[in-house]
Amino acid sequence: MEDYKISQNSNYIVSIKRKVIFVLTFLSILLFCRNAFSNNISVSPDLLFIEVKSQDTAIVEVLNNQKNPLNNVRVAATSSNENIATVTPASGLTNSNGQILFTITGVSNGTATVAFNADTLLETLPVTVLPNIAPCATASSSGGGVGDFGPEKMNDNIEKDDCSYHWIRTRNEIGQKKQGWIQLDWNENVAVNKMIIQTTNCDESCGEDSEDTFYIDSGRNTGSGIVQYLDEDEITWITDGEFFEEIGDVEYLFTKTIITKAIRIKKVLPSTQCKGQQSNPIVFEWKVLGISSCK
Repeated sequence: MEDYKISQNSNYIVSIKRKVIFVLTFLSILLFCRNAFSNNISVSPDLLFIEVKSQDTAIVEVLNNQKNPLNNVRVAATSSNENIATVTPASGLTNSNGQILFTITGVSNGTATVAFNADTLLETLPVTVLPNIAPCATASSSGGGVGDFGPEKMNDNIEKDDCSYHWIRTRNEIGQKKQGWIQLDWNENVAVNKMIIQTTNCDESCGEDSEDTFYIDSGRNTGSGIVQYLDEDEITWITDGEFFEEIGDVEYLFTKTIITKAIRIKKVLPSTQCKGQQSNPIVFEWKVLGISSCK
């Protein structure tokens, strides 16, 4: 009789184990399918540096499990600190490409996180708001405009709408090409994250005709350049990267936070995609977003 009870208990325990194993296996498969075949959300860029009182755009994309865009999906956006950065609209629907655009506005210096929610999906965007520290640097160039068009016009805090600019000579007296450069020097170390070069598009701008002093011929944009910063030994220049064949304003994000006393752009040239003069590129304003104790 005891042997029968022991056998019965053993069978019961085996049955329970089988059920537990079945349930765990089922839950594992369910979790795998949910992770492997669920919709997903992404945001571009994955990190945003923005100037105080300026705006930038974040693109949110929602795709299904087959990586196809999902239309009419509602995405809500919130900022962790609206005293630092705000986001608009508060919510909206994705388009036929599965995308929706949000505007991020820098309010004051600091960091915030913008969260994007679509049903159970969540993606975040770290936002750092920084001041433009270029005005407290000394600007110079390889040559070009002087007086009303001197290098100091690149960081005088007067932007392109006012047609205040410096032009960089990229041809010598007999028309041969020469390498132009522009540079900013600070009296002390600064922390640099991003820079913006306001320049022309392919077409001319400023002045109604060639008789106007501020008239700019087409083909004079700052389209290419090699970005360098001065090493801590204050002798060696380190190449961070380059921009190439840009049209219109250039936004350059440094590969990391750079600690330096100077940055420069070598081999400054217009974009070959622009027809026109193809020399003497224009810089309206050279902004550098970072941290400095200078005023």
